[in-house]
Amino acid sequence: MAALLYESINSQEEKLDVGLDWHDEPEIIYFKNGHYKLMLNLKEYDITDECFCIVNSGVIRKLESLDEKGVEYSIRIKLEDLCFKNDSDPVNQALIYPLLKGSIRFNEFITVSDFGFLQVLRSFNDMVRRYREFGKKSNTNSVSVRKYELDSVADQLMIKADLLHVIALIYSFGMIEDKEVTDTEKQVKAIKDSIIFIREHYKEKLYIRNLSELTGLNEQYFIRFFGSVTGVSPLDYINRYRVEQAARLLKDTDTHVYEIAEECGFHNIGNFIKIFRSVTGETPHKFRKRFGKED
Repeated sequence: MAALLYESINSQEEKLDVGLDWHDEPEIIYFKNGHYKLMLNLKEYDITDECFCIVNSGVIRKLESLDEKGVEYSIRIKLEDLCFKNDSDPVNQALIYPLLKGSIRFNEFITVSDFGFLQVLRSFNDMVRRYREFGKKSNTNSVSVRKYELDSVADQLMIKADLLHVIALIYSFGMIEDKEVTDTEKQVKAIKDSIIFIREHYKEKLYIRNLSELTGLNEQYFIRFFGSVTGVSPLDYINRYRVEQAARLLKDTDTHVYEIAEECGFHNIGNFIKIFRSVTGETPHKFRKRFGKED
């Protein structure tokens, strides 16, 4: 599948709010305007001016818009799709392979004062125009976010060329650096390991001690640390993730509510309804009705 372009335009009804997560491929985020709070590997940034942010592979990120006027675009770079067939190709050896291995990385920010910003912006805007003119637009789970997908081979080839051009500009202007080992990597690993464990075992009974033992942290310290990074307690995160999975099943299947509750780790239907309503603002039955489904 070709790369997807995500477009976020805030409104009074909903503002961009991207929960804590990470991806195996780099992501280019263009903040056109607005006020955002961005976290990259536990470090927070206040975004108020037009800029690019490149989220490198595996970096934990969380993004929240703080006003109603923000416009933001993002696209992930599947580096494997940009490799040249010949392994010894100099572009592969000097750039693509080291990026894939993580021995080098993109600079995290490209600001308007950086030499080369306008060239990168021009090339990125060409991509956005191509997606908006020829792409298939569809909604996402967020009212403020739409995604664009290109179907034709010609358009997909153009996007690959555009992405290579953007990377070439970034490289030529010296916006790539050697990866440095930081003191926060152990903490980042602890967060990743605990979230992966929750996502893999959310159907089972989970205890905070399972997570603290997994990360090698004291239970009380782990609770405080997890909350400071994610903004919610470990228990709240578990419940929200379970509700997210339940909402997907309520929307996409005809499975009974009580079966969905059990499938998603809730072993008490009353508790499931209470937590589901606290997270979504409505009961599972009302949520399902919005999609034309009945129990």
